[in-house]
Amino acid sequence: MKKYCLILCIFSLAANAFASTQAIPLKKGMSYQIATAELRREGWSARTMHVKSEFTFIGIENTLLIHGVKGIESCAVDRPVCILHYTKRNMCLRIITWGEEFNELKVDNWDRQCPTKDAL
Repeated sequence: MKKYCLILCIFSLAANAFASTQAIPLKKGMSYQIATAELRREGWSARTMHVKSEFTFIGIENTLLIHGVKGIESCAVDRPVCILHYTKRNMCLRIITWGEEFNELKVDNWDRQCPTKDAL
């Protein structure tokens, strides 16, 4: 019985390690609309943000919300940069976008960082 538990644990760890190394279908400069469609096709979904706080969206954040963008952590006031979060199973994906208008929004960078607890 212990052998089976050990094998199951090892298999589970290996599966999680493989899942976290899967390629993300993003490219720097990619249109946000194309990127989000690719992410949805790969099983990613926008993470709900600011549910537990009294966060008020302003500026381009409101524009993004009007266009149905979800997963917004925040957008800078002094430059056209926004941070969006996605999730897939137990994995996190943070996307940094660049652009002042929804139709011009481009992927600038991304990583596997999860949002901070105060942003949820």
